Amino acid sequence: MRVTQADIKQFHDEGYFVLERVIPERELTELQIECKKSLDLQVESMERAGAETLGLSHKGKRYSLPCRHEESPCLESFLFGDLMMEIVGPVLGPDAYLFLELFVIKWPRSGLPFAWHQDSGYILGHPHKPYLSLWCALDEMTEENGGLYVLPYSRAESRGVVEHKRDKTLNDLVGYRGSDPGVAIPVPSGSIIALASTTFHCSGANITDKPRRAFLASYSPEPITNRNGTLWNQAVPFLQAGRRVYR
Repeated sequence: MRVTQADIKQFHDEGYFVLERVIPERELTELQIECKKSLDLQVESMERAGAETLGLSHKGKRYSLPCRHEESPCLESFLFGDLMMEIVGPVLGPDAYLFLELFVIKWPRSGLPFAWHQDSGYILGHPHKPYLSLWCALDEMTEENGGLYVLPYSRAESRGVVEHKRDKTLNDLVGYRGSDPGVAIPVPSGSIIALASTTFHCSGANITDKPRRAFLASYSPEPITNRNGTLWNQAVPFLQAGRRVYR
């Protein structure tokens, strides 16, 4: 088993756990290639529109890159493969849906930080069950290149979803402005940090000479909708009654 009982306990007690070097080398390389493809498409789109910002992306500083597994066999294989099944099932339970997939790149020397937030804060107050975010390190993650910081449940003000306010400069939603610096989680490439969607986390600036790349895959225990019942993002069936159903 990839996920131990100690991991599950830490997830419930503190909102996260870490799996080091679990992404196979071949799949890691494929994710890096897909990241470059997504980056090229967004840079081209921003240049064509003459835009310096696009959502959470800031040209030449930080990129948040949505992707589509339907258009990429390697992404599809990764998102619905054995590794994800061995992580998602023990954490979420018998039913799971792919909710979100995106790459995040912090540019060398100019890579912007990402503010303290809960992933559930980006659902903008629509009721939903907490979901699972798997933050996959495509490069070695350090404090210097913008690695992740987590605020454990035991040090947070709430385990529930709190109101987030938009930072007008970065477009980030901010849910915590306290003084606790959180716990830095440096990990080698190929590692996965599993986060509850109600866990506060942030990342620093990239002050190194190389880009910092991550892939975020989020899974929910049920489809997430807004208040009128319209689907929020996506809900691709992955597990039902403990069995893989994605085709």
